[in-house]
Amino acid sequence: MLINFSPINFQYSNKNIYSPRTVKPNLAPLALDTVSFSGKENKQIKIDKIKSDLKDAIKNNDAKTIYRYFGIEAKEDKEGYLTISEYKQPSCDYTFKDLGINENKLFEKVKQIKGYANFYNSQITNLGNLKSIDGDAYFGPLQIADLGNLKYIGGDAYFRHSKIKSLGKLESIGGDAYFRHSEIKSLGNLETIGGNADFRDSKIKSLEKLETIGGNADFSNSKITSLEKLETIEGNADFSDSQITNLGNLETIGGDADFRDSKITSLENLETIEGNADFSDSQITNLGNLETIGGDADFRDSKITSLENLETIEGNADFSNSKITSLEKLESIGGDADFSYSQITSLGKLKTIGGDAYFRHSEITSLGNLESIGGEADIRNSKLKDKDFAHIRVGGGILK
Repeated sequence: MLINFSPINFQYSNKNIYSPRTVKPNLAPLALDTVSFSGKENKQIKIDKIKSDLKDAIKNNDAKTIYRYFGIEAKEDKEGYLTISEYKQPSCDYTFKDLGINENKLFEKVKQIKGYANFYNSQITNLGNLKSIDGDAYFGPLQIADLGNLKYIGGDAYFRHSKIKSLGKLESIGGDAYFRHSEIKSLGNLETIGGNADFRDSKIKSLEKLETIGGNADFSNSKITSLEKLETIEGNADFSDSQITNLGNLETIGGDADFRDSKITSLENLETIEGNADFSDSQITNLGNLETIGGDADFRDSKITSLENLETIEGNADFSNSKITSLEKLESIGGDADFSYSQITSLGKLKTIGGDAYFRHSEITSLGNLESIGGEADIRNSKLKDKDFAHIRVGGGILK
């Protein structure tokens, strides 16, 4: 065994948006007396003071005054719509509801949120006129059932344990998208996820209009069966134990690709995997249009019989115990190559192996167009002889 593949490590940002206690509201305007109180008594005094201060604003639904009271900037446009700096509950100890403020009325004129939006403990049932959230958005356990007119989230989007079932008009998520353990079944108009996409244990079955994932994509243990219009995954892609049967229009994977124990049988339009590719124990029989693997390629115990259009493997290539019989158009392996116990009989158009070449217990009798081996050539217990390397540069010598 040449290559030791480990599961792809998906790194997701952790900005602690889940915890409302990380949001520290500006309570300076309260100007409470310096008398010391504690527990429920102190909390009720604060609530009563706020209700008194905001009595007229609450009565008249003066959203600007209420927001500014809690340190949230609010600007009104000519049409009466608001742009606010962020959205959150006034405190980790009490909510807008505790203060007698109707959140739906408070929020109905908000058109844009310049920072993050944390709807934890919110009583909002409708996002109304909201079209964009420039920062992170947390839609955890709350009353919101749909995103209304929301089209843009600039940061991360957390849907875990939310009641939202469709992303509706949402077109872009600039950061990471967390769908795990969410109720979302439809991605609606979503076209772009700028960061990582976590579909594990989600109810989503189709990516619909999604074209680009800018980071890692984790489909393991998801219900997704088709990638539909998805063309690019710029990071790692984990298809292991997924229900996906075809890659649709996918052309590029910018990182590692893990196909172990997946149901995918063909790579179809996929042209490039820039990182490692693990085909071991996969159902893939057809590499389709794949031309380049930028890292290591593991074909051990795979069902692939031909490399078809593959021209370059920039890392190590492990063909041991594989069913591959022909290297077809493959011209270059940048690292080590292990042919032991493989079905390959000729190296065909292969010109260079940058590292060591292991031919032990292989069926290879012809080195084809091979010109150079950067490391050692191990021909022990193989069908090859010294004379077969007469016109081949072997940097590390021949082990026999």
